[in-house]
Amino acid sequence: MATLQKIRQRGVFLTVIIGLALLAFIIGGIDFNSIFGKSRTVVAKVDGEEIDIREYEKRIDEMTTFYKIESGQNSLSDQYVNQVRSSVWNSWLTEKILNEQCKKLGIVVSDDELADRLTGSNPHPMLNQLRAFYNPEKGGFDKNAFIQFISQIGTESNEEQNDYAKYWSFIQRTIRQQILEEKYNSLVASSFQINDIDAKYAFEAKKAFNIEFIQTPYSTLPDSTFSVSDKEIKDRYNKEKNRFFKEEESREIELITFAIQPSQKDFEDIKTWIEGLQNEFATSEDYVAIANQNSDVNYTGIPVSKSEIDPDLLDFAFNGKAGDFYAPQLKGRTYKMARLVETGIMASDSVKARHILVMESSKEKTQALADSLITALKSGSDFAATAKTFSKAGTAQNGGELGWFRDGDLDKDFSAVCIKANANEIFQLSMGQAIQIVQVTEKTKPVSKVRICVLARDVEASSSTYGTIYNQASQYVAKNTNQVDFEKNADPAKGEFLRTYTVTSNDNNIADLKDSRQIIRWAFEKDYGDVAENVFECGDKFAVVTLKSITESGNQSIDAVKDEIKSEIIKDKKSEKIVADMKTRLGSSQDLSILGAPQVVTNVSMSSNYVQNLGSEPKMLAELASTVNQKDVKFFQGTNSTIAAKVTEVVPSQTEFDAKAEINQLSMRRPYQYMLFESLKSSSDIADNRINFY
Repeated sequence: MATLQKIRQRGVFLTVIIGLALLAFIIGGIDFNSIFGKSRTVVAKVDGEEIDIREYEKRIDEMTTFYKIESGQNSLSDQYVNQVRSSVWNSWLTEKILNEQCKKLGIVVSDDELADRLTGSNPHPMLNQLRAFYNPEKGGFDKNAFIQFISQIGTESNEEQNDYAKYWSFIQRTIRQQILEEKYNSLVASSFQINDIDAKYAFEAKKAFNIEFIQTPYSTLPDSTFSVSDKEIKDRYNKEKNRFFKEEESREIELITFAIQPSQKDFEDIKTWIEGLQNEFATSEDYVAIANQNSDVNYTGIPVSKSEIDPDLLDFAFNGKAGDFYAPQLKGRTYKMARLVETGIMASDSVKARHILVMESSKEKTQALADSLITALKSGSDFAATAKTFSKAGTAQNGGELGWFRDGDLDKDFSAVCIKANANEIFQLSMGQAIQIVQVTEKTKPVSKVRICVLARDVEASSSTYGTIYNQASQYVAKNTNQVDFEKNADPAKGEFLRTYTVTSNDNNIADLKDSRQIIRWAFEKDYGDVAENVFECGDKFAVVTLKSITESGNQSIDAVKDEIKSEIIKDKKSEKIVADMKTRLGSSQDLSILGAPQVVTNVSMSSNYVQNLGSEPKMLAELASTVNQKDVKFFQGTNSTIAAKVTEVVPSQTEFDAKAEINQLSMRRPYQYMLFESLKSSSDIADNRINFY
């Protein structure tokens, strides 16, 4: 009865719950992500203003396109892509934070002002750096070509035009932002006044003096002889709480890697395989095709010298004759066999050359211009000047210089002709629609070379071995499902080496572990103590991981930093004991030799910071500099040791004090712009959600 009464009392509540459950069942096909999906597209918030992932990706795409056009590359490496993402993030933060300040101050960049810096009489310095609009005849930015380029944007709809539109959008936004920052920085700079007192202090900081010192490392005293109470830790924490502020949250992870290496059977299988090809490769006239179909390295036919050849094949190649065969041998993790194709070749290792790339609207016009230029060059025309005027290659601005290169470094046919050409000879090469006019200006001394065809195969982990190693890693996770067991049961004897790393959400990799961004993303999605159920493949290793701890941004709790504080207090107590001992031994004497053999360092100053055999000790140098005329011993708690030091001599200054010169130097190197932005950044409310997308 009591139970029924409770049900009646809660009837309305239960009805609502059941109703909601039925409603959820009925409309189960509805994508709630589409209702609440806005938060899923927010890559960041800056002082409440959201940054949408689509706009962020658009800017990344624009910057990527800009770099591709400027560098002439069709694709960017993963490392470069990560750099672009970081660059877009940093520029966007700067834009959001500084633009708000500029808005308050009434600082703007009008469209007319931007147009003047883009196409007017006062071009922005960025334009002079654009490779796409460099004019070798003018030795700089070609405004007419730039204006023509702008006028053509949007006239057609194709991939090339779309890329040009992105390129143009990036230039406009970047220059507008730079102009705005210049105005803001100029205003900030005018509020900083460097006076004669600053100048005098800077001059005094450069005064040099000689010192001698004795140091006693903290490691000479065992930690166990010093006790630290909870009260001492709490007092230090409360006193220096701001020091334990973390701008960025982090994760401490522990991981074990399992190397994906070939087994003994894998070696035996490759040995059997290559021996099966041995007879055919050694006797067939079609040995090049056999090599290129089966080898990890293609045969190019390029002659190689003793300095270029595989060291394992050196004796065979240069002590044999054409047709000789090198039977399969295992070298490291590679099986190799080879046929000697040609010996007795004498050729230069390297040549230095320059070129002019000629390409007109038709082959006939291209040939006519090339013939005309060759005639002029052979008659004494300056090659570099001709290249700057007529060459269509990116090397035109450097007079067509290609620098030094070896056979095969550039286009195979191009390199081969250059290697055979005589020094200072001018010749032409047809390359598709273009003609290359080339002059070899220098050659190295001819050396002995051979042509050798090598069939090499690296021994790699087979699919069976791959599966065995994967299962080993997977079983470790299955047996150790919590952080304590994961850490405790790692067995170095089995190759299970536990390593600990601290990562932030925007780290791209963990140490030298390839493709480990996936682990970082996992760490920021889990709770401390979790063990990843899946095995991560990171290049040539499998990795299993556990999340050991989480450090949130903001002020750290006393529990999070108590070990650090305890170590610092022990260090303080060690220093106090060392100083007391030094003072007792010295008594009233100022002779450091009583403590041991002093080390002497000359020409140090307050501005030098670094001290030989001590490292960075700015506090010590500052105090010694302020009492430079006193010859008494002073004691310092250094980074790794306690130091007894004194000034032995003041080095006479070679220059007189010049207030104006010092003020000019200070004005040039004052980092107030960076410091101000960092201050604004630290006071801004920034929510970084990039970890959810990359």
